[in-house]
Amino acid sequence: MKSNVLKTFLLGATFGMGMTILSLYTQKPGRFVASIEAIAERGRARRAKQEEKELRRERLKAAGFLDEEIDGII
Repeated sequence: MKSNVLKTFLLGATFGMGMTILSLYTQKPGRFVASIEAIAERGRARRAKQEEKELRRERLKAAGFLDEEIDGII
């Protein structure tokens, strides 16, 4: 019983999101593209920040700092 209800809900939610996106795209394609680009840019910035943090952590470990000290620094 739960499986059928869940499948129906997910199908309806997916269809609704798809129709919403299609509707937005056909009405204002420039705005839709700009919003997708903004989301992608935020993702790239987040990944770059994470990579920088990992690089700093590696450098501090190489310098002989302990994990607890690194967590306090970063």
